[in-house]
Amino acid sequence: MFRSAYKGRLRRARKSLQKIKLNSYLSNNHGSKNHFIHLPTSWNLVVLRDKTGNFKFYLTNLVYFFKVVVPNPKTPIQFDRQTQSILLSNKYFGNFIQFYVKIFTQVIQQFTVPFFLKLKFKGKGYAIYKNRRNTITSKLGHSHRIYIYSYFTTVKFLAKTSVIVFGLSKADILATGYTIRLARPMNLFTGRGVRFNRQIVYRKTGKISTHR
Repeated sequence: MFRSAYKGRLRRARKSLQKIKLNSYLSNNHGSKNHFIHLPTSWNLVVLRDKTGNFKFYLTNLVYFFKVVVPNPKTPIQFDRQTQSILLSNKYFGNFIQFYVKIFTQVIQQFTVPFFLKLKFKGKGYAIYKNRRNTITSKLGHSHRIYIYSYFTTVKFLAKTSVIVFGLSKADILATGYTIRLARPMNLFTGRGVRFNRQIVYRKTGKISTHR
């Protein structure tokens, strides 16, 4: 009984496979996934294939030169010069390919897209200064001056109590911003100190005396 039922299932499976045209199904784009990598206009791209069959990207700029290897040699690659976009299309994209595209896009953006960080401070007599060498010093109630050296970022004052830090490296911007904030963190009771823009700060009520 068990063998006859098993043979019947195999027979029905073979008949269903014969009805389906696998070649035409695979030739269609059903279930295909596309990944677009946009390049800025200042970058030039050359795609070559080595002896092992792997594709290689050669990215050139006025200052930088990159050589990137595509991990999957069977992935079809297309490049549109009008939109400066690289198209990777395949039916089977694993997590590694998605992670590869994400990291590749972040690396390209770090050389072209600037990042911004805005800080605000509040307090009587508090001030932040900057000299020509882009060295930041603060007057935030300390007995000594605190100097913050930002070599790869630019600092601009929007108002007397508002500072914006921008540059191409996100890590350098965050390091400069956190250093400025650590010089005088926001006081939860008085509301004085340095904070990031749109940062939610919950105020605490002080000790209320019972003898009023």
